[in-house]
Amino acid sequence: MDYVPGYIGLKITNVPSWANCISIMRKYSSSSIAEIRNCIDQNAYILLSPSINTSGIKKIRKCYDELLKNNISAEIYEQYETEELISRQLLSNLIDSHSITDKEVNDAINSETE
Repeated sequence: MDYVPGYIGLKITNVPSWANCISIMRKYSSSSIAEIRNCIDQNAYILLSPSINTSGIKKIRKCYDELLKNNISAEIYEQYETEELISRQLLSNLIDSHSITDKEVNDAINSETE
């Protein structure tokens, strides 16, 4: 997957066990084994989600955690004007921020309809 502004992406950087890696990735992606391997070999994004899509970002975080738990190195990137490596904590903060915004919007809607 190519660079796309306004997205969060996941790259796999080191694969000690291809079978284990492919097995994990098939849980999170409908890509074929060849496509998964090709993305990894080309240092391309294996998962990509709009930065405003909370469920997509949660999926990336969950996949990232599972990969690391299985000793597979991965990196999370934020894409806006440039491609920037970000931490899992920053990703979690983004998810929390989305939850707070969703709650505030729902509260505002509910107060207007009362």
